[in-house]
Amino acid sequence: MQIDMHRQDPSLNMNRFYSVELTKDLFDQHGVHRQWGRFGTWGRHRHDWYATKTEAESALSDLIKQKLARGYLIKLPLSNGQGV
Repeated sequence: MQIDMHRQDPSLNMNRFYSVELTKDLFDQHGVHRQWGRFGTWGRHRHDWYATKTEAESALSDLIKQKLARGYLIKLPLSNGQGV
């Protein structure tokens, strides 16, 4: 599950993205991968590992809440019927 968010404010020259995703490795460790930065760049990324899936889901939820509180908006996926 990946959640993409963005924050834009032309008056501040702000055009940012933030993406978070639950991950799992071959050894059944659960983690949260996040990537952030300015649109048009690769940005930065970080991967944090957790002991259980519940802890990873809780961390993901906390990150989303923090970003929403700072003014980020969740980017909704395009439906199949729409163009590009």
